[in-house]
Amino acid sequence: MSTLNFTTLLIVASALIACAEPAPRLEAEFGNSTRATLNAQIINPNASNNPNPVAGLDGRAARDAIQNYQKSFTKPEPTTNTFTIGVGSGGNTSK
Repeated sequence: MSTLNFTTLLIVASALIACAEPAPRLEAEFGNSTRATLNAQIINPNASNNPNPVAGLDGRAARDAIQNYQKSFTKPEPTTNTFTIGVGSGGNTSK
């Protein structure tokens, strides 16, 4: 009896697998939009082949810029409450 149950289970499982749909087109193209967006942000894809140095900041100015950037995370600027429109003014001019 157990051989019959096993054979029946195997046939039912095979039939269910045969009824499964193949992966939709959406799954086949998963991630293409992200890759296209990343590639669109590259100005010059062959920039790594250019041996000329990049013109820009000198070493001291670059070091100072990086230090200022890193200091900005250690002590954040205090935020102010910008929602103070007419609250507590007490200046009622209508008499």
